[in-house]
Amino acid sequence: MAVSDLIKQINQVVENPPAPDAVSEEERVTLLASLEKLRNVVEAPIDFTTRVIFGAHEQVGLRIGIESGIFNTMAAIGPGELTTSEVAQRTGAAPLLVSRVMKLLAAMGLFIEVAEDKYANGPFAPAFSDASPLPKAVLHIVTANEVLIKIPEYLKKTKYQNPENTNDGPFQYAMNTKLQYYDWLKTEPEQAVAFNTTMMLQRMDRGEPWYEYYPVASKIETPIDEKAPLIVDVGGNIGINLNDFHAKFPELPGRLVLEDLPEVISSIQELDPAIERVVHSFLDPQPEIAKGAKFYFLGTVLHDWPDAECRTILSHIRNAMNKDSILLLSENAVPDTNAGLYQVKLDFVMMSLFAATDRTIKQFRVLLESEGFNLVKVWKPEVARPGSGFLFEAVLKQD
Repeated sequence: MAVSDLIKQINQVVENPPAPDAVSEEERVTLLASLEKLRNVVEAPIDFTTRVIFGAHEQVGLRIGIESGIFNTMAAIGPGELTTSEVAQRTGAAPLLVSRVMKLLAAMGLFIEVAEDKYANGPFAPAFSDASPLPKAVLHIVTANEVLIKIPEYLKKTKYQNPENTNDGPFQYAMNTKLQYYDWLKTEPEQAVAFNTTMMLQRMDRGEPWYEYYPVASKIETPIDEKAPLIVDVGGNIGINLNDFHAKFPELPGRLVLEDLPEVISSIQELDPAIERVVHSFLDPQPEIAKGAKFYFLGTVLHDWPDAECRTILSHIRNAMNKDSILLLSENAVPDTNAGLYQVKLDFVMMSLFAATDRTIKQFRVLLESEGFNLVKVWKPEVARPGSGFLFEAVLKQD
């Protein structure tokens, strides 16, 4: 196919895009991946370099647009139009600054420049107003990137050793603090809200929940005592996963146990009464109420911790399990080969904030075996998205 014909076809699709409901999720994900491959084929080295080294500008523009009130101001007018002077008057920002920021945001496709210094909303612009959770995600990731940008400096200082100290990692170096990330969040309420919102969005981005593609019912080969725990959600936050699990399997016998730190458990506003709330740190031995469960579920817990702490967490769960118990780890694992860019970027977020890692499948196997587990199978949804992750099923090694 001639390049001119390809350009013509692409422009035709852009001018007459298919209706959203005419494209399946699988087709959408595949199309995005194909577009990425196409760009990699046609880019010259200078194009690649320019795109990468100027990548921070979009983040900065988003954050300024959010925190200055530009997105809120534009969202309030709906399909209307505003000049930059009018936006400046409503936000209190300097007109020249508003003009410069909105030019950047328009170049990103968020606003439409209908005339000189006059803008309308693009399709995505309302998603960055306060009515949407996305501004919180921007705050969280842009703050994390303040650490990320310091990693080269940190690694040079440590003679390029892999970060594994949760008390003295890139986060502590960049933010000039002795606090671990989660302890730091307690001192920064706005950042804590941003983090929790981002985690909620990440769960949504994972697509199909684990219990839709993992055969829960068929794994229960022996009757479960109603007084025994069916599932323990270790570090389960405010219980969204367990709530949804119970809604999917209301008929399954056994207790539903939600574990997390006191400040998390006390923040729960809505939870199915069938779920028992237990204040617990997974770095401590499992409480009596959690022993002998059929399933022990950890949702993106281990990627927050280096190997030493992970072995502690796993050892406490191992000691609470019986021969019929199953350990389930839902993790953003990195494929052993041909990892996607999004997956590797998440690994560097873990390095930045926690001196931890998004492990490869091979690394998970080694970690599990080091604490007396056999990895049975690695599950993934039929339609995998960039943020879908994997579900690791493990059991105790039998003597």
